[in-house]
Amino acid sequence: MTAGEVEAPADPATPPAEGDEIPRRARVLVAIVLVLLLVPGVIGFDLWPLTGWRLFSLSRDADQTRWVLLAVDAEGERDVVSLEELPLGYRHAEWPMSELPGAGRARRDDVCRALLGAVVEARPGTTELVIARDHARLVEVDGEWTTRHDYEPFHSCEPGEEGR
Repeated sequence: MTAGEVEAPADPATPPAEGDEIPRRARVLVAIVLVLLLVPGVIGFDLWPLTGWRLFSLSRDADQTRWVLLAVDAEGERDVVSLEELPLGYRHAEWPMSELPGAGRARRDDVCRALLGAVVEARPGTTELVIARDHARLVEVDGEWTTRHDYEPFHSCEPGEEGR
């Protein structure tokens, strides 16, 4: 090619040159990844860590209900325990708590005692653990937005208790 000539673009009808073809393995890998991402979303189950559909499918409005842990101290004061204070294995404890309304007493006691152990480690003065529903409402007061919480106790347990 001389200095004044411009290379013409490749004709899309011509087959790619040897070595320019996408390997079959790459196509198979892409197909598998797409199936792994789409099937759980369509069927409705979580295949973590590939999907987290539940995180994006919940509706958001001014009223939210979620599960919380309330640590009760010796004076009877209740304080919400952030799941971030607990060891890493307890960070998603809200999911098993959300299944407790349909569970039997033994299952509720087991979950409560398992959470109690972690809470007592994080907050040694805890005398009781209350699993509660937090009915939170976003309200405007004097031009400022704030969240009001209404805690509905669901189940509780105390250290050393084998079942209630």
